[in-house]
Amino acid sequence: MTRPLDLIVASASPRRRELLERLGLSLRIAPVDLDETPVEKEVARDYVQRMASEKCEEAVLRLGPTPLGILAADTIVVLRGAILGKPTDEAHAAAMLRDLAGHRHEVLTAYKLALGERRVARVVETFVDFRSLDAHEITAYLASGEWQGKAGAYAIQGIASAFVSQIRGSFTNVVGLPVAEVVADLRALGALPNYPPPAFGEAA
Repeated sequence: MTRPLDLIVASASPRRRELLERLGLSLRIAPVDLDETPVEKEVARDYVQRMASEKCEEAVLRLGPTPLGILAADTIVVLRGAILGKPTDEAHAAAMLRDLAGHRHEVLTAYKLALGERRVARVVETFVDFRSLDAHEITAYLASGEWQGKAGAYAIQGIASAFVSQIRGSFTNVVGLPVAEVVADLRALGALPNYPPPAFGEAA
């Protein structure tokens, strides 16, 4: 028997979907495509908050009245104040990895939740240290293709886990969604009345 839906996710990210489905949540995926260009002099935290908010409100507008909660999120990598988004090509990815190597960077995920007229928004920050990387390692990683579509040109849950010497904060935040914070806020909002499901942790 198919479980009733728990949540609408305004994102096409397979990583966010996987993180939530691992909790046993039944999802409706309704991605929103917006212009993600930062405005002039926009700082990283303001940018990621704006993106999550605009995606959430656009989803609310498109979907119309619904008894389900709506989740929208945006994740960025920040190095010395500069936003590292998704690389446009392999050369761009290589430049990002060279910049990240041997340094600490921040991963910011902003999310916004909507249930009827109610809203909850939050930004979660994680610090990640990369060890030094040589040219061969970067070339081999690029050849894997794992960097494609990833903020900062890496996936911490994949091959790039070998680059990380230290992490401070939420691991799932770096993957793409701070699960503990999101679930706590959804429950406080009353958006997950059937959570946890009877078979807790079993994918829907």
